[in-house]
Amino acid sequence: MAWITPAESDVLTVLSETELATYRAAATASGQADPLAPTLAQVVDLVRGYVGAYKPNTLGLPGTLPQKLLAPALDLVAVRLPQRVGVPPKDVRKNAADQAVRLLEQVAAGDFNIEEPVNASLEVTSAPRPSISANNRDFTRCTEEGL
Repeated sequence: MAWITPAESDVLTVLSETELATYRAAATASGQADPLAPTLAQVVDLVRGYVGAYKPNTLGLPGTLPQKLLAPALDLVAVRLPQRVGVPPKDVRKNAADQAVRLLEQVAAGDFNIEEPVNASLEVTSAPRPSISANNRDFTRCTEEGL
């Protein structure tokens, strides 16, 4: 399996074409741009954040995610897209999105295996963590004796 860039055709596996057209019409009628592309990009960035939280993981090229995480990402899109135009999500989709977040938390903890990308990103996968080291004493009682 590879890292992929989610497309509109992928979104149509969780939303019907009629639903997607309705959300687009509602967004563009109120003067907004097409809501699909930015929502999809936000969800991809979110998934990449969870993947990158586990230090051994390597991120793929920008805008891509592991194919194993496509379905959870689409479940998040199916909730965020209606919310973007003021429609509350259906309970079934809300539950699926909650399960997707739980899976992403497992990815961040290293409890869910994802594939390594063929082309790795140069992006740093996790935030630096502070390290504390002991102080080295240059002077001790023994070396100062007699002064």
